[in-house]
Amino acid sequence: MSVSAHQKNYLADKKPFFKHFYPNDIAITAVRSVAIQGLMVFNGYVASLELEDSDDDSSDDEVDDVFGKKKDDKPEFVAPSLDEFGLACTKSFVKSVSITTYLRSLEEVTLRNCHPRTVSKLIKDVSKSATRKYVRTTSKFSSAVLMVKTGMRANILSHFAIFLVEETHQLILILYRRFTSKKKGNGDDADKTTLASFGEITLRNASRSGLAIITGGVGAAIGTLIRPGLGTMIGGTLGDTIAYVI
Repeated sequence: MSVSAHQKNYLADKKPFFKHFYPNDIAITAVRSVAIQGLMVFNGYVASLELEDSDDDSSDDEVDDVFGKKKDDKPEFVAPSLDEFGLACTKSFVKSVSITTYLRSLEEVTLRNCHPRTVSKLIKDVSKSATRKYVRTTSKFSSAVLMVKTGMRANILSHFAIFLVEETHQLILILYRRFTSKKKGNGDDADKTTLASFGEITLRNASRSGLAIITGGVGAAIGTLIRPGLGTMIGGTLGDTIAYVI
């Protein structure tokens, strides 16, 4: 679907609603989910090696006694079983597909309720936008400055979609825990704890999403300064990731 005014295509970067269900896109999402989980396992293994190295370098037993640390008490790295790894990959895959589905739904809602100019600012491919700006301005610095605001606006729907998926996951867990707690007969205490936990996690998710909108835009601008297009995509991705890691 395309909206044009004065011969300008305001939805040049909009993707089809079901594009993420195409075979190629599904395959890419599946491979990415496996790669992410594999990287997490590898990071855990590397962290355990670093912990062992620090133990070998430290020969002062009094320091260990002061902090109450003993080598035997240190957790050892345990690789997940094939079933556990497969379950983690499946959860990551479902979450990725859910986020994209929420994003496409938000795009459709925006398309039907907002002015085409507003829609074009929210539905935008930052890498293509950076390339177009560079062609128009012939300056990486000018393009990078423009990409700060452009990147932030283009991140709003995607990070709102992530927030909605996290909240949906929370609600499913709450309903499940409430069902199981009623069976055990301790529903009132569990409800109070669950509500407090829900508020804290919601606030944390909202803060991360808001921060990711800013860091993603700044990252896209820095990437554009290095190389418009590819650099924009990598910088924006790193900027998004930083907000969810810290």
